[in-house]
Formats: sequence, structure tokens, C-alpha cells
Amino acid sequence: MIGITSFNTGNILFRGLELSDPPDMIVVAGLAILASALPFQAGFFLIDAYLKDFDHVDDVEYIMLLRLSMICQIVSYLSLSAIVLLMWNTHQAIGMAFLGSVIIALVLIRTAMTTAERLAQI
Repeated sequence: MIGITSFNTGNILFRGLELSDPPDMIVVAGLAILASALPFQAGFFLIDAYLKDFDHVDDVEYIMLLRLSMICQIVSYLSLSAIVLLMWNTHQAIGMAFLGSVIIALVLIRTAMTTAERLAQI
């Protein structure tokens, strides 16, 4: 999650500085998606830190915070679509390569998380 947040912030900064006049609207749309995802990424970090630092979280609060955390994660993962858009705008081959790697990485991450949950229940 830290990598996605850093990558998104870097793209907003550097691609934003490179905007021409008039700006390419595909780039603007991609940067807008990235900018809208940053608060959710910050929310994920805040929830994660809260759950790790405080031992006295009751079950209802814990479940509610986990659900909020999952929503923040999903929005963060969806921000990768903006990176695909920006890469595709650079060159189609770069965009396709990045899209393919995003799909593979998300499948691997979700598989690992599911496997870890199953093993924790044993």
C-alpha cells in the first residue's frame, strides 16, 4: 500500500508539473483519479495504525474498522486504473504491460491473503 501511495503521489507531482497548455484531458483524468484516491490511502494507514496501537478495540468497532479498511484498500487498488490510463497515454505497449502486471499482482496478492487466512484458521 505504501508503494501505491508513493507512486500515485509521485505521478501527481511530476505529471502535474508537465501539463501542457491546453492540458491533455486523459492525463488530467488520470491525475484526478489519483488525487481522489489519496485520502482513502491515508485513511487506510490511519485505521491500520489505530488497530495496531490500541488493544482495547471491541469486536463491533474492530469489524467496522476492518470493513472501512477494506473499502480504502479497494479504492487504492482502483487507483491503479489511473496509472494504466497514464501509461497507456504514454504508449499502448507500456499501458498493456502495466495492465497485465497489475492483474497478475492483484491475483497473487489476493491469493496469498486468502491462503494466509485459511492457514490462520487451522
